[in-house]
Amino acid sequence: MLNSARRAALCVLTGIGLTVGAVPSASADVVGPCGDTTICAGHGWTATAQPPGSGGSGGGGDSGSNTCSWNGETVPCWRDDLGWFSEGCYYRLASPQPLESEDVWDGRTSKDGAIYDRACLGNEAPGAVFLASPPAGMRPRTPRQLAFDALGKIEIGLRELHVAPKTDAVVGSPVWLWFDPARDFTGPLSGTVHAPDYDVTTTVTLKQVIWHVDDGPAGQGRVTDVVCDDAGTPFTAGGTPSCSHTFTASSAKMNDHAYTVTVSLLWRVTAHTSTNVDINMADFTWRTDLDKPVLRIPVNEVQVLN
Repeated sequence: MLNSARRAALCVLTGIGLTVGAVPSASADVVGPCGDTTICAGHGWTATAQPPGSGGSGGGGDSGSNTCSWNGETVPCWRDDLGWFSEGCYYRLASPQPLESEDVWDGRTSKDGAIYDRACLGNEAPGAVFLASPPAGMRPRTPRQLAFDALGKIEIGLRELHVAPKTDAVVGSPVWLWFDPARDFTGPLSGTVHAPDYDVTTTVTLKQVIWHVDDGPAGQGRVTDVVCDDAGTPFTAGGTPSCSHTFTASSAKMNDHAYTVTVSLLWRVTAHTSTNVDINMADFTWRTDLDKPVLRIPVNEVQVLN
């Protein structure tokens, strides 16, 4: 039995009648499912990644097209979670490759071929197979596509978000916004994937923090985005905040008499191969969103008597 944790998560893929072991991919709109510390929907984080030109094509017949045909059915030629389509099945190179002592090699070695993850249309169970050469129509992932695969392997820690003052904020006075800085939350953080001839490593560093503050009238859904360039400055009496927001009205009319604050992180993305070739990721910024409220701030209005 293969000892790869990648095959542990199961999902039902609609549209082609197939139940397979799914591998999260960062080139999809939402990354998930995943472990407890991966940026993904499974841990309250949604990662938005729409890489330019990341779609695959070819394989299984209609070379150069985004769709393929099999027994009168139209299917995608490439799926981020499954790989290339060829002759009724999806294939992707298993990464990492199983130990050559495992049964799937059947006495062969990497000199004879490679192990591929296969998921076929119909009722055949998904699994790993040895192939002496890549399936017909299968094209190798480009370095840029592999960079997005590596992005999906990046894990972050979670940090508590802070505001000050927390319970006695007042209209017209700045409220400090910050979280505890740590390398496992602000970066640089890296993930690596393996290709037959080289590895690709993707690295992210925190670019901006966006605090979404619902400080509009109750029921109108207005949100103010406070954009900061760092994790913010911890509160000190007499100090100056590097990230703050000034409320212009009390929270008396809001739900629970408090404003709601959520957070998004924007990450700068770089990537390179193990052969020291840089991969151009300059046109892509990764955004991760905390998809549930994390802070509620009651804001009072000070009455001044003349």
